[in-house]
Amino acid sequence: MFTSTVFLLALAGIARAQTPQGFTPSVNTKLDVFFNSTSVATPGQRLKKATTASQPQLALPATANVSSSDSYIFVMIDLDVPPAEGQTTRRTILHAMITDFKATSQAVGSSGSRLLASQEKGPAAYIGPSPPATDSTPHRYVELLFQQPAQELSVSEADFEDIQSRIGFEIEQFAQQNGLGEPLAANFFTVSGQPGGGASGTAGSFGTATGSGGIVRNTLAPEEFEGRAGRVDFSLGFAGLVGGLVLAVV
Repeated sequence: MFTSTVFLLALAGIARAQTPQGFTPSVNTKLDVFFNSTSVATPGQRLKKATTASQPQLALPATANVSSSDSYIFVMIDLDVPPAEGQTTRRTILHAMITDFKATSQAVGSSGSRLLASQEKGPAAYIGPSPPATDSTPHRYVELLFQQPAQELSVSEADFEDIQSRIGFEIEQFAQQNGLGEPLAANFFTVSGQPGGGASGTAGSFGTATGSGGIVRNTLAPEEFEGRAGRVDFSLGFAGLVGGLVLAVV
């Protein structure tokens, strides 16, 4: 009986995880992510590249004790950038870092989550997923929401002006350097670069929200995440990636 109880509790813990297995920081609270009328209903859900071209709308569940006086930072990271030339370890790339999200009075979804809004577009403007067609591994895109600290971040828009400057982004190091603490909520989806990669998006219940602010157009079977020693290499070893080849890794 005891063994069965422990097993069920372990299964419940896995079901609650909103981040990929092995990824740190691990988060159990779900961040509602909407691409127009398509929601990321299940962590790891497959979406089409075209669906994710524009910055998503975000919402926090009512159980997250959302305060209209707090500000939040949204971060999105690709965990599966192909290895640099001559290397075998996959890397990360920062797809978005948007500050000054605030909770609005608008409730969305069947659970009444509070829609978040920001007029900011940085310091790292949103770049839509674009995994290369030659990559057979679907890319995992993790969305994290942090409470924004009172002090300014140690980065600016100039730090993320090009693709190269975003490769090798290390979220734990960044969070520690800027006093972000643990993420409040998270989610992740996958996108395949191969033709016919398919999608399993779920239609949202609110469509395109109005007054959401900061929604910008894109201008620029997943394996277990193994951390620094495995699939992801946090170094900037990408000297062989230039021009159009660099754009192809995201």
